[in-house]
Amino acid sequence: MKWESVAALGTLPPRTRVVMGANLVSSVGTGLVQPFLVLYLTRVRGLSVGTATAVISVIALASLVGGPLAGRLADGFGIRRTAALAMATAAVGTSGFALVTTVRGAVLAGSLYGLAYGAMLSVWNVVIAGSTEGRTRSAAFGLQFVALNAGVGLGGVLGGLFASTADPGRFQWLYVTDGLSFLLAGALLVAAVGRPRSAAPTGPVPGRTADVAGRGYGAVLRDRQLLKVLALTLALMVVGYGQLESSIPGLVAVQGLDARVMAWAFVANTCCIVLIQALAVTRISRTGPAALLAATATSWAGCWLLLLLAMTSGRPSLEAALVVGALAVFAVGEALLAVALPTLVNGLAPEALRGRYNGAYSAAMSAGLVLGPLLGGRLLAGTHAWLLPVVLGLGCLACVGGALRLGRQASTAPVAPRATPDARTEETPGAPDLLEHVEGGGVR
Repeated sequence: MKWESVAALGTLPPRTRVVMGANLVSSVGTGLVQPFLVLYLTRVRGLSVGTATAVISVIALASLVGGPLAGRLADGFGIRRTAALAMATAAVGTSGFALVTTVRGAVLAGSLYGLAYGAMLSVWNVVIAGSTEGRTRSAAFGLQFVALNAGVGLGGVLGGLFASTADPGRFQWLYVTDGLSFLLAGALLVAAVGRPRSAAPTGPVPGRTADVAGRGYGAVLRDRQLLKVLALTLALMVVGYGQLESSIPGLVAVQGLDARVMAWAFVANTCCIVLIQALAVTRISRTGPAALLAATATSWAGCWLLLLLAMTSGRPSLEAALVVGALAVFAVGEALLAVALPTLVNGLAPEALRGRYNGAYSAAMSAGLVLGPLLGGRLLAGTHAWLLPVVLGLGCLACVGGALRLGRQASTAPVAPRATPDARTEETPGAPDLLEHVEGGGVR
């Protein structure tokens, strides 16, 4: 068995490896508390279930603001200062939950953490893209996802062993520890970024509509190729990621299955993600993003098919096995998406607007994570819960078509010029290099 992740890690620049370490540290901290927020707010702090779930919504809505804001700050004031601010805000927000006793306090802590969460999506992507290029960049995004899932999984195990609703102090320590993990990760991140380099000026790319000389989000939104990518991102979040921790557990509850089934399903999901990326990150990074996105949507359609079969099987043991299998299949799409989308966005981004491009990408993801649970909840609330996997499965198939169309359109776009070696900035590949023609296999 060949662990491609080990070989790929050795090819990354030292600065990027430090970034991976920082990501792992913050992910362990996140895993300590991620499964417990609603439980903590209701059973330890005495808030209502409605209030606790509303705090989750506050976090998601605040992240919609945090991503674009961080993108603007990264382009205007530098990624180093933006990273420090984002990680410090995350530390304050998550530590604030340790002191929450009222609804107002929970909303305030959730708002701060949500702002930081959206900002961190932009920050991590900008830092990784700024220190890598080409296939190395794709591999780096894949390894980042490995670190994220391995850290969250490890943190979840440790948090589960330590947490106790009978002792509020234990939860307080978990949230404080999560805050400290963000501070430590922030220090590593700032050290890895180092002093900002002056970027060579970049001009408009032929075949693209964005005017890179602009400095506002208007310049980003004039890039039609990016808008197509963001539209596909939003759709994939709604039919996929936005349902992972909301409608899928809700479907299990509607079916009357044991709650432990969902726990084992998430264990299978996390293990599959780590194994896929660890064993195949090099091959994934060599595949065109459009092909990866089509495969992502296909795997998620398979997940919804398995869940539909679980609903109609009539046998609890088979239902449980199908649910666990569905989340394992879902993991395939997650592993591919983690490489495809950030690689695609940062390949389209001119250096002067890299922060804003990632801010727009973060906002599209956050919007999908807000809209997805709303759609799923609406479908589950009806008398025909089977409509949930049917509607979302069809949505995934539509996304397959969208990804294939994106690849075909890119294959006919003009080839962008390469930066000269003396420019001391990363290559800015044209869209045809990034959106590999899917019909040709998508592998370079």
